[in-house]
Amino acid sequence: MRVFSIFLLASFLGFFFASCRSYQFSEHGFMVENDPNYHNVRSHLSVAANADRTTMNTELNPESARALKSFGLKPKNVEVLFMTHLPTDSLVEVVAWQAEESARSFRGYLSQTSKANRYLYKKKQHKGKELVHVVYESLVGPQVGFIFNSPNALNEAEINRFLTQDVRFSHELFPDLTEIACLSGEQVGWGIDIPADLVRSEHTLLKIYQVGEQDEKLVFYTLRHPDEFYYIAFSVCKDATYRAVYSDLRHRETWSTTMHTDEIIEQDRLLMESMGYQ
Repeated sequence: MRVFSIFLLASFLGFFFASCRSYQFSEHGFMVENDPNYHNVRSHLSVAANADRTTMNTELNPESARALKSFGLKPKNVEVLFMTHLPTDSLVEVVAWQAEESARSFRGYLSQTSKANRYLYKKKQHKGKELVHVVYESLVGPQVGFIFNSPNALNEAEINRFLTQDVRFSHELFPDLTEIACLSGEQVGWGIDIPADLVRSEHTLLKIYQVGEQDEKLVFYTLRHPDEFYYIAFSVCKDATYRAVYSDLRHRETWSTTMHTDEIIEQDRLLMESMGYQ
């Protein structure tokens, strides 16, 4: 009897903790200011997204969690990429997810094609909500899906436009941004040596800010791949101060340096002199 009671308790606790498990957000996604896109290095995915209306590192709201579960997507099988709203309709919530292995069988879904990407499509109503579920069959990474959720009738033409224009997969992800606002004759080359012992064996970001009297402006960023060579060179405008920041995808700083272009020019002169050039 006692063994049976322990078994029942263990079963109940297992069920309780499984039912309370929350959806986790992917650690492989990021957004950078002035770049209107969400990127994920694991699924090689880029999606046009408004940063002010995109959530990618907080707890999933109950309504979105119910939408995922209504399609059989459980927290133990998928991770959330981000939540946002359809650009053309703020009442349409969009939840993106990915799964390392096939999350479930998608029998009964229609097959569609967009920009050479094949995806599965299903529309239904659930607890007074209109839902559309799209599942991509990616050849370069995890399975990726989008759920569109609205209290009103969904405009399938707008959803198709979003999938066609705003969702992109690539075999290798190389997002970057360059905003150097001066002519080539007014530029100076800056070679940055990230300390070799700080180079990380994971995807990282290198961001360059132009430093003003009261604020900073991002003028350049690039995605760095695991163990990528620690030296990088690029051009900046003369007579200005710049700050280079090396960070993880969550913008947690690992290393930074700040230099005025006069210092950069002098540094290069001394380097050339040490190498025997005058």
